Amino acid sequence: MNQIKSKMIKVTLNPFQLYSLIEKEFEYTFLLESTEGPDRLARFSFIGFEPSKVISAQGKTVRIGSREEKVERPIEALKASVERVESERSGFIGGAVGYFAYDYVRNIEPSAISENNVKGKFPDFEFGIFQDCIIYDHKKRTVEYIFKGEDRSGKILELIKNSGRDQENFSIKNKKANIGKEEFEKMVKSAKDKIIEGEIFQAVISRRYELEFEGSLLKFYNYLKQKNPSPYMYYLNFGRRKIIGSSPENLVRVEGNKIESYATLAGTMPRGEDKKQDLEFEKKLLESEKERAEHLMLVDLTRNDVGKVAEAGSVTVDEFMKVEKYSHVQHISSKISAKLKEGNDCFDAFEALFPAGTLTGAPKVRAMELIGRLEGNCRGAYGGAVGYFSFNGNCDFAITIRTLFANGDKAYIQAGAGIVYDSIPEKEFEETENKMGALISALERGA
Repeated sequence: MNQIKSKMIKVTLNPFQLYSLIEKEFEYTFLLESTEGPDRLARFSFIGFEPSKVISAQGKTVRIGSREEKVERPIEALKASVERVESERSGFIGGAVGYFAYDYVRNIEPSAISENNVKGKFPDFEFGIFQDCIIYDHKKRTVEYIFKGEDRSGKILELIKNSGRDQENFSIKNKKANIGKEEFEKMVKSAKDKIIEGEIFQAVISRRYELEFEGSLLKFYNYLKQKNPSPYMYYLNFGRRKIIGSSPENLVRVEGNKIESYATLAGTMPRGEDKKQDLEFEKKLLESEKERAEHLMLVDLTRNDVGKVAEAGSVTVDEFMKVEKYSHVQHISSKISAKLKEGNDCFDAFEALFPAGTLTGAPKVRAMELIGRLEGNCRGAYGGAVGYFSFNGNCDFAITIRTLFANGDKAYIQAGAGIVYDSIPEKEFEETENKMGALISALERGA
């Protein structure tokens, strides 16, 4: 069995500068980092390049390199590609890095995806198996290269030595929405009818913008990082497909035999202009009956999902209705944790939590069925998850929101609104416009 080896390397570039060089040189690369949040998250930046293999799935068809095969459970093929390595290191030590599209849910709850929504613009999942990784430790101010097999650090050091630092510009044009105001408001009314009839409590209905772009999206990522820092920042460069985002929400994290989920972010207020106003907004957020009711529903949903793979009696709510503060907004958050049941692993934990209740509604399956019927097309990577399955058995995934999805010269931005019994259709449309507007503004300014 291969062991994980490591060495310190001398690099004067910051993670973004180094990744900018790597992204130009290799077809498959990733940058995972955090600019806000708890120390355990914000401490590290991870860079990977040139995976040993790429594995993707569309429905029951799995593609590994150029080879395709039909399988019953695609995630098992992914699991088989992540060779387990015993290591005392926590977090990420190399492994599968990539994304799950929302539409992967067809493998968990087949009824959740409309028959018309068979194939989207993104695979149901796509991962590179990265045998090595560059890790920036911002606390220790070190750069470490870890590897399982070949030592390729010389390739990176040579790249730094011979490359300039110029960044290619990009431009955007021809922005168009897939669902207009009138149609979206009809969808909201249809969802409200189902709530009044007692079929569901909430449904998250989404719409998207498509636009064309030219050039490199690296400047967009850098602008996003500066202006909208989040616990999960990512730039996945998978050939024609790129996923670039700034997500505040964790879907699932597994460390050893402990599973955690913060997939209960709900309720949002802006940050105040001073400490007094900030506390006033926090108080208003916590006292809102609507926000509290929605949050409690999501806490229950997450507890139930975690319980599917947890040891009996081990599910706990460690932090309840805590206000998480970020650069521009503050949210209500609760942390649910449990001990993994013997025989279950990080892949089982992922499927138990996927997709996030904050992107579907409740009850989850019925809400997803309604979403499939109302939205009428595949969601693609929106509402899915971005993250990793590490060689040491750990995983960490963010919910894919506040994200740009690129395929060829087309880019997509998508956002949803949580519909409840007293939702006002016009306001819900405005919510989707505001959410997407923030990313479009970042695109325009980054260009």
